[in-house]
Amino acid sequence: MKNIGIFGIGCIGSIITKYLVQNKSNSHFFFNRSQKHEIRIQNEQQLTTIPIQIAKRIDGQLDWMIICLKEYQIKEAKSNIKQLIHPDTKLAIFRNGIQLAEDFTDITMRENIVETIIDCPTQRTATGDILQLRKAKIIVPKTSIASEFIQLFTNSDLDFTQTTDFKTEQWKKLIESSSIGSIQALKMKPCIIFKDPKIIEKYIHLINEGIAVANSTGINIERSFTEKLLNKLKHYPDSKGSSMLTDRLAGKQLELNAKIGAIVNIALQNKIKIPTTRRIYNSLQESD
Repeated sequence: MKNIGIFGIGCIGSIITKYLVQNKSNSHFFFNRSQKHEIRIQNEQQLTTIPIQIAKRIDGQLDWMIICLKEYQIKEAKSNIKQLIHPDTKLAIFRNGIQLAEDFTDITMRENIVETIIDCPTQRTATGDILQLRKAKIIVPKTSIASEFIQLFTNSDLDFTQTTDFKTEQWKKLIESSSIGSIQALKMKPCIIFKDPKIIEKYIHLINEGIAVANSTGINIERSFTEKLLNKLKHYPDSKGSSMLTDRLAGKQLELNAKIGAIVNIALQNKIKIPTTRRIYNSLQESD
């Protein structure tokens, strides 16, 4: 039996919890900034209700701490996380962006950390439930610690992929989510905005500039990736939003440093010109 902590019970933390608790051989402990007594997830006309109790501490040692926080929440939460983990506790990081482990190498060893990429669109319903729009897919590196992490789950409905080229997958996810999310947040509209040819042109510029920045770090992303994202965009419903749009409409802080800001910062370091990206980033900074 393993003791597993989940720190951050937002949308993604709730989805991870849904699959984790199906493994009855482990014990699960929940840590969150605000009190919460249950998780309610709607998926394909089915409602899953999971009773939880928010813990302040744990008697004993956590084998794993799964951290599901936004980039700007980590600084405040890190002191609490440090008190909850031990030298042998392994961390799994779920958040947007790249270089996820760097936030935690001051409180644990790098070899104790597994970075993840999750693709699981969610949104809040009017009643506050979480609507899971499709099957969750998680990409992790092809490492022993990642394989151990996968073993915490027993549900076959959770799609795991291990890859030897994890950093490239991270960059592809960053470029796609940053490009769509930044435009939606700027215009405060979902995917219907991409019916405008001028918006599509901006989208293409953002993708191509993101590829140039990725390539400057040694990541090889092919130019055909732009066309793949354009074809993917055509199949999105007009109402599809993004986490950046949701946060903007709700008046919440945007994850700029984890998304478009990450691209801007690396472009500055590597002296890559990204005029469209910088213009949109500056506009979002002013409105955030």
